[in-house]
Amino acid sequence: MTGETAGIHDCRILVVEDAEPIRRLIGALLAADGISRVVFAEDGVAALDRLEEFEPHLLVLDMMMPRMDGFELCRRLRADPRWQRLPILVQTALGSPDERTEIFRAGATDVISKPIHGPEFLARTRVHLENRLLIASLLDFQQRLNQDLQLARRMQEDLLPSAALVEELAAGHGLVIQSHFQPSSEIGGDFWGIEDLGRGRVGVFTADLTGHGVSAALNAFRLHTLMRQLAPGAGEPAAHLTALNRHLGGLLPTGQFATLFYGVIDTIADVLTFSSAGAPDPVLVLEEGATFEDGSGLPIGITGEAAYESRRVAFPPGASLLLYSDALLESADESGACLGSNDILALVDQNRFQQAPLAALAAAFRRARPRLADDLTLVWISRSA
Repeated sequence: MTGETAGIHDCRILVVEDAEPIRRLIGALLAADGISRVVFAEDGVAALDRLEEFEPHLLVLDMMMPRMDGFELCRRLRADPRWQRLPILVQTALGSPDERTEIFRAGATDVISKPIHGPEFLARTRVHLENRLLIASLLDFQQRLNQDLQLARRMQEDLLPSAALVEELAAGHGLVIQSHFQPSSEIGGDFWGIEDLGRGRVGVFTADLTGHGVSAALNAFRLHTLMRQLAPGAGEPAAHLTALNRHLGGLLPTGQFATLFYGVIDTIADVLTFSSAGAPDPVLVLEEGATFEDGSGLPIGITGEAAYESRRVAFPPGASLLLYSDALLESADESGACLGSNDILALVDQNRFQQAPLAALAAAFRRARPRLADDLTLVWISRSA
């Protein structure tokens, strides 16, 4: 006996029929087919009493009955969320097209004609029980998948720097550090981090793994672990990306990679030194305005032979740095338009003098684009003037 057949034989069927001979016939047909978990009700009122305790997988229903007929019972069941998915197999003598249309409008799943033809009745019964079991299996799988995704989401958020660490680094280096993480409907591979490199230097990075779902989250954990193991090496961003790329290639599945920005803010030399592996162009904000810096570079994990370049720009007191994930570029507004380079610079300039510039920027973006194409990560670091 297959697992599917055993499942069908374990199903429960409620038969609602006022005629005792037909109840006996249906019971005998089901018993001969190995389905024994069957209870009977003589009308709709009795059926409602039995539904709660019995919880049937299938309802076999007559339409013309005293007290509460099949039409009223169907309508009540379909109005109750608990029974909206319950298959209802109607067996009736009503045969005109209008009558059958009304039966389906009331909420029936299927209709067969009286007098009952045994083989057809059993075939229809099996189809609806198999569908019911399949739907239950899919719903169970969806619930377990949602639980796994929620766990992956919590683990992904645990990769982000703690508020205590951010506050400590900001106070120790004369910085204002703001961040914003807004998850999309799917699990992504975004995360960012910040670390104290000593001698007035702070390292900051953003990373984005390809893809969505659990696989992207797992790859984010791999990269995060690797970054913990590999020290940035005298704060030289290009060398750090080269080392990460060399090690990550053997960890990621074929065809998967990561974009990465790694920068070092030197508060003694007033310099930002950074290297990029295909990350979105960072925005440098100086007194005269906001400009893009070059974020070009081959994403890490594609080839172990990739070479990276460190770039140096002035980062004096009062300067700010905006890092962001590609959701800022790829999320469309209601008209389908995405932000261009000039739009991002305008957004920065409009909000740079706010008391909390990143929060204002994120709020403006969220108002225009409530649905994200991916997880949105924003990091704003300013040097105190």
